[in-house]
Amino acid sequence: MNILMINQPLNNRGDESAHKALLRAVCKEKKNVRVTVLFIGANPDSIHQFDVHLPQVTYVNLSEMRGMGCLSKLGMIYNVRWIWHLHPMIFNIMKLYKESDVVLCAPGGICMGGFQNWWHLFMLQLAKYIGKPLVYYGRSFGPFPVVTRSNRQFKKLSVEMLHYFSFLSIRDKKSESLAQELGIRYVATVDSAFLDSPKLELPDEILSFIGHKPYVVFVPNQLNWHYAYRHVSDDSLLTFYSSIIDLLIKRYPGHNIVMLPQLFNAGGWCDYLFFEKIKGRNPNAPLVSISDKYNSDVQQTVIAGAQSVIGARYHSIVFAINNGVPFISLSYEHKMSGLLCSLGGEEMMVDIVDTFISSENMQATIELIRSKLNVICLDQKLRFKAQNMAQNCFDKFVRSIFSICG
Repeated sequence: MNILMINQPLNNRGDESAHKALLRAVCKEKKNVRVTVLFIGANPDSIHQFDVHLPQVTYVNLSEMRGMGCLSKLGMIYNVRWIWHLHPMIFNIMKLYKESDVVLCAPGGICMGGFQNWWHLFMLQLAKYIGKPLVYYGRSFGPFPVVTRSNRQFKKLSVEMLHYFSFLSIRDKKSESLAQELGIRYVATVDSAFLDSPKLELPDEILSFIGHKPYVVFVPNQLNWHYAYRHVSDDSLLTFYSSIIDLLIKRYPGHNIVMLPQLFNAGGWCDYLFFEKIKGRNPNAPLVSISDKYNSDVQQTVIAGAQSVIGARYHSIVFAINNGVPFISLSYEHKMSGLLCSLGGEEMMVDIVDTFISSENMQATIELIRSKLNVICLDQKLRFKAQNMAQNCFDKFVRSIFSICG
């Protein structure tokens, strides 16, 4: 069987972990499978860092050409998809689709929703246009705003695709609720990273940074990259995270506070640069920033040795649960709250959506985090439930797709 994987997000260690875990599982389950992972105009180093290094998997990076985005969107909006044949690079993409038995949309973030990613939607529409079975695996989607004409067009085309998928698995409760409202069949799951529990020897550089002291992991998020937090200043974010660092110092005396960057090759949005600002604001705190060159397997191993994890990044919480480490989730959007709702772990979540509206809100959030830190623990049932849900979904995916494709 030939699988074409599309829409793989890059430059994020969480997306890397989901990518590697799913492909490792696929190639272990079906030795004769061939997977082509398609990128358009991607950073070669980013692809290299995602490489799962399996003989069944090939990475293809086609050049980006002028007019691709405009033509792809026009074809969808005005229902003139035949114009896609006129663009030489889109024509080359279509050839790869035709050579595949099934098209698999890689696990990842909320591209069908508030971010309104038209290229993501086009790559899905292309599978429908060519008539290929299409898998939407371990994703979140929605909410769909309808304020503008563009919003309404995007929602209409997205719902069309949601009904077309040959196999749809959803990784959070809030996306499940939307699917139920739309009358869409799906398989409930959690993040694909739960399919794998990598363990390895930590590099000497990391061991030298961490030292012999116990440590906690803290994963801040420079939230103003997100459409819902663009009004939030860096200064407000630094004040918020500095307050959390003060709490951690009091709760874990004698511990290092290790910050793990999720983003890499992301220009000015790289987490490591933001962490340096946090260290500058807290010069006397026992803060350790791990380089963003280390892959997701290394990050999971670091988290496995931590006393606890406080994370404002989705996959920091996934990694904590996957490795049986107590955590507090600083939930900034529904994929984080939805995960914990699916697993029954809401008591270890702090919703930070309204935190930056006022200083009073920020102080209330800090106090809630303080109270959670006083009772932080992990119910190991969360780990088992997450891993079982991930495996059950994968088993259904294998049965479904291989029955469709013979």
